[in-house]
Amino acid sequence: MTQEEIKQTWEEVARKLYCPTPAEFEDMYRAKKETALESLARRYRRFSILGIVMVLCSFGWMQTAHFIPEMEMRWKVTVVMMLYFASCAIIDNWLYRGVSSIDCFTMSVSQVAEKALYYRKKHLQSMIVLLPFAVLVVGLMAYSLHANEYMLYGMAAGAVCGLLMGYIQFREFMKEYNLLIKE
Repeated sequence: MTQEEIKQTWEEVARKLYCPTPAEFEDMYRAKKETALESLARRYRRFSILGIVMVLCSFGWMQTAHFIPEMEMRWKVTVVMMLYFASCAIIDNWLYRGVSSIDCFTMSVSQVAEKALYYRKKHLQSMIVLLPFAVLVVGLMAYSLHANEYMLYGMAAGAVCGLLMGYIQFREFMKEYNLLIKE
């Protein structure tokens, strides 16, 4: 084999096994579609903002909830709703910051997987706390509306729709965590 043939073979192998520089790799990474990590962080951020908006809407709801005749019960329901949505917003913001702190460029694969598993576990633990709290909110609203049959039907329909949407969102979160751990 001549020196020219070796050079030609080397160039062919180099073309087939192109290894980009870190800057080129980062450019390719940023140009690709959103990763599971970015999608997860975006989803947590969106839910934390939604929680803050719902705190404000809960206060506004108290002013217009004339179907609850007792003002004291209106205040109780409003305060519990505001506490619930504030708790959701705080937890989602904490999870957003945690997931955003995962850096695939500087951390090893095991560190990324370990952090992803940690925040997945914290997500599940927060669900264990927030689900009974949500049942308390709905129960308190139902108790305050016990005389209005049609409002109770509406609450039941809303609860079923909320459970269905919550389950779908939960599955999406878990799917993204599984993708993150696999990546």
